[in-house]
Amino acid sequence: MGQEQAQNGGAGLAALVLAAGEGTRMLPFTATIPKPLLTINNEPLLQRALDLAFTHSDHVAVNANYLAPQIAAYVADKPVYVSVEDELLGTAGAVAKVRDDGWLGDRPVLIINADSWLGEVPDEFVTGWDGQRPRLLVKETGKDSDFGTKRFIGASLLPAHLAADVPNMPCGLYEVVWRDHLDDLDLWEFTGAAFDCGTPEEFLEANLAASGGTAVVHPTARPGGEVTESVLLAGASSPDGEPIVGQIRDGLGNVYQSRSKLARSQQG
Repeated sequence: MGQEQAQNGGAGLAALVLAAGEGTRMLPFTATIPKPLLTINNEPLLQRALDLAFTHSDHVAVNANYLAPQIAAYVADKPVYVSVEDELLGTAGAVAKVRDDGWLGDRPVLIINADSWLGEVPDEFVTGWDGQRPRLLVKETGKDSDFGTKRFIGASLLPAHLAADVPNMPCGLYEVVWRDHLDDLDLWEFTGAAFDCGTPEEFLEANLAASGGTAVVHPTARPGGEVTESVLLAGASSPDGEPIVGQIRDGLGNVYQSRSKLARSQQG
């Protein structure tokens, strides 16, 4: 297991799943549900992130702020520490809070964003880590991105000695850790499936890619017609006889229409 390999200060690896954000770019779908509880291929993003976390650690926490009671209720039957933030703290602030709460101890920490979808966090990402430098999971884009042409895709490792020093205040890891270590950041290139789910268009693409199909229909959804390149979330419905092309629908009647997918279908 990764927690047995990535030793730092004598403590095993911890894992922190980030689920506190407001998900404003996914409105209106996030008006009443936190984005980590939206589903990719009918699986909550939060569940995917937790599964990845437990693959590498048995000491797992999730942070929450926006609609925090829903996050807490989702993990209530799981062996997960819930860190409820009175204000959004950012990634570094979230680490500092679980440290000062006494949960983190002197462990290094695997940090996973619950608003990204990853096929896996490879064993080698954890077991091959030196435990001294921040390690980031990145993907080559072939164009300008976060680190040269490499894009950060939502999982990182933070050494224990750096976790011990991050300030307990709203701040990001880039500002208080990564920026000071740009010359020796450990960028681990990932070639597997990884999707940002920040916007409705990205969320739609992630669903279709993860499902390997032309549509994702939740078991509780009730489509009235043919569904193509679309996502019907829990409780979603559509009028009888009406085809759905390139849409996201939820149980509250919210609809997102992908113009590019609709135009392509019309041209075909």
